[in-house]
Order: sequence, then structure tokens, then C-alpha cells
Amino acid sequence: MPERAARAAWRERAVWGALALLVLALGGFAWLTGHPEAPIVDRAVGWPLVGPLAERFRARWRPPPPAPEPHPSAPEVVILWLPPPPEMDGGPVALSDGATRASATSEVVEPFRGRQVEPPLPLPALAAEPSRVARAEALLEGRLVHSSLGPYRLVADARLAGSFARWSELAAALDAAFAERTGLAPLGEPAETVALFESVAAYRELQREESRLAGLEASGHAAAGLAAMYVEGRSAPEVEATLVHELAHFVHRRALGPALPPWLDEGLAEDLAQTPFDAGRQRFALGELRADVERDGGRILVRGGLAGLDLLVAAIERGELPSLAALTAMDWEAFVGVHGSLRYAQSLFLLRFLLDSGDPLLARGTREFLAGVARGESAGGERLFELLGVPPLELESRFALWVAAERQRRFAAAAIPARARFQREPSGSSSRQDEAPSP
Repeated sequence: MPERAARAAWRERAVWGALALLVLALGGFAWLTGHPEAPIVDRAVGWPLVGPLAERFRARWRPPPPAPEPHPSAPEVVILWLPPPPEMDGGPVALSDGATRASATSEVVEPFRGRQVEPPLPLPALAAEPSRVARAEALLEGRLVHSSLGPYRLVADARLAGSFARWSELAAALDAAFAERTGLAPLGEPAETVALFESVAAYRELQREESRLAGLEASGHAAAGLAAMYVEGRSAPEVEATLVHELAHFVHRRALGPALPPWLDEGLAEDLAQTPFDAGRQRFALGELRADVERDGGRILVRGGLAGLDLLVAAIERGELPSLAALTAMDWEAFVGVHGSLRYAQSLFLLRFLLDSGDPLLARGTREFLAGVARGESAGGERLFELLGVPPLELESRFALWVAAERQRRFAAAAIPARARFQREPSGSSSRQDEAPSP
């Protein structure tokens, strides 16, 4: 009897022991399924016979790698720059008189000889001939309104009246901005007229009467005391930039003279045009860059100075940027010809580089050059390079590095992502000039 009781007790203990081992094994298995990378599994993988089973166990219970966090699709950044006129293939370009000239990308260019309309010295403001103003008024038809735009006379489409106050502030601040930027004070007071068209068709009628603007899809021009531009279909920053650019040509006449090399005339005008205006302080924020960026879902449209920077960097990377010697020697026809938008961008940012790169020798040399031009001295590139004290090739290398860094900095400041799909296409052009029509 005692022996039977002992066996029963042993069997009971064995059952409970087996159950405990089973629970322990199941618990261990459950724990291992959650920790397939545990050291004990690593050791088991190396054991004979058991190793393959352990490897299969680990592969079965190893959690899948975490899915990468979804990234928003790269935005599409559309760079809209000012296009050149027709004949973009770099071949000979027909001129209005039937002659031809080489592509403006060539290093062999005619030296600038000036327009020779008037001496290259500062001159008082030139009032527009009444017949030219009357023609603009006729094209404005029944929507004509007479007013003022800062110190300038204004004839405009009445539908634009809501912007007159803002534009007047820009016009009134230009003289002071140019003087601060260059150290040169314009002579006297403005006397020119501004014609503002809402309709592009009405502006085109006026543009067609300027023979030197034939073939240019201009958005504005200035000639012989009359500046004209249109607003239809354009962004507010683009309109303001064109207005400032055209009026800047009038300021150049009174501060430097009318017969300037196109790189200097257009570069100075674009410098102010692409400078944001601080309405609270009634002044231009010199050295800053106007940001004309429009966002539409995953699409970003970039115009103006930022687009010009992108255009420059692309040309530098392709080795297509003309030398500074070639740029400063171009006449007006070559300047606005094949790849004319590149000439505008190069001139704008060359002046920005010289004045804003942080090198006091470059800034001082540039202002000495401008002061000399105002005194009737040479406006040629050779004189500029002499005063800068830097060989042209070294200057070009430094300029290229500065442009690349400036694009990166400005695009980051405008929240344009570096990881994006870039599309580059032409936009509406701006054509400005003085005496002979100046895009």
C-alpha cells in the first residue's frame, strides 16, 4: 500500500513537472519568437543538427524591415527665364538691314562703339515728344487716365489705378537707390512719361513702331523719354521689376549718360529691378534679391532673378557662358540676340558679384569705374578690369564660384528644395532701352 501511494505521488509529480516544462518551453518559444536575434539563437545556429532548424526559426520569426517612411514626391520646379528672340540655334542671325552677324555666343564680337546719339555724359531728363505720348494715349482708347507715377508723368489704363500708389513709391525711391548703390547722384529731376497698358495687344501695337524691338517678345521698353509696358497675364513681382527696369534707364541718362555699353546699361537696370522694395521704409533693400516664386500644389514656378541665377549656373556647367571680355565688348544687337536672356542674367549678377561679394577691392574698383564713366572716361571692359586689379580669367573663375554659391543660398532662402525635378522653359521677355529703344 505505501509502495502504491509512492508510485501515485511520483506520477503526479511527473505530470506536474512535465506540465511545468511544457509551460516553460512554450513561454521560451513565445519569447524567442519575439526576440529571434537573441544570443541563444545565434549560438544555436552554429550547433550541429540544430543549426539549420534555428536558422529557419530565426528567418520565420524575424520581423520584416521597417518600411521606409513615405517621402512626398519630389516637387516640380519650373524655371521661367526671359527668352531670346527667334533664331536660337546659334547660327547667323539676319538683321533688319539684310546683313548678318555671328552668334552672340562667339568670343569674336565687335567692340561696343556706343549709340553715338548724344555724348556719353550725364544729361538732364528728356521729355517725350508730344506725338509719341499721343500715340500711346490713342492706343489706350476709352480707358485712358492721366496721373503721375512718383516724379514721372503717367498715362495709363484706368483698370490699373489700384496699383498706382505702390508703383509711385517705387518710382519716387529710384534716384536715391541708384545714388546709394553707385555713389552717383542723378542730375536734376525726371521729366519722362510712363505709359502703362493692361492689354498686351495694345502694348504690342506701340512696340511695333520701335524698329529695333522687332522680333522681341518685349514686356516693356524705354525710348526717348517714354517708357511703356503691359500688365496682362503677369505676376505682380514681374510687373514691378519691369517698371523699375524701364525707369532705371532714365536714371542712367541723368547719372552716367545715354551711350552706355549694353551690359552696363542692362545690368544696372536689372540690379534695381530685382531688388525688393521695403514699403515701410520707402526704400529699396539694396543687395537683396526679389523672390518671384509661385507655388501650386507640387509645382513651383520660379521667375526673375532666381531664374536668372539658375540659367547662369546651367550655362557655366555646360561651358556656354561667354567670357567677361566678350560680354563687355558686345554691341546692343549682339547683346539681345541669340541667348539674350543669358546676357541679361550675366550682366546683372556680374554687377552683384562686383558690389556684393564682400571683396572691398572689387566694390571700390567698380565704383571708381562708374565715376569715371560719368566723367566721360572709357566705359569699356578693359578699363573696368584695370581698375579692379584682377585678371579677367581669374575674375571669371571667382565669378563662377560665387554664382553657384549664390544660387544655392538664394534657392534655400526661398524654400526651393534641392531634391526636385527641374524643368526650364522660357517666359515672357522684357525689352528695355534708352534713346534707341532699350529692352
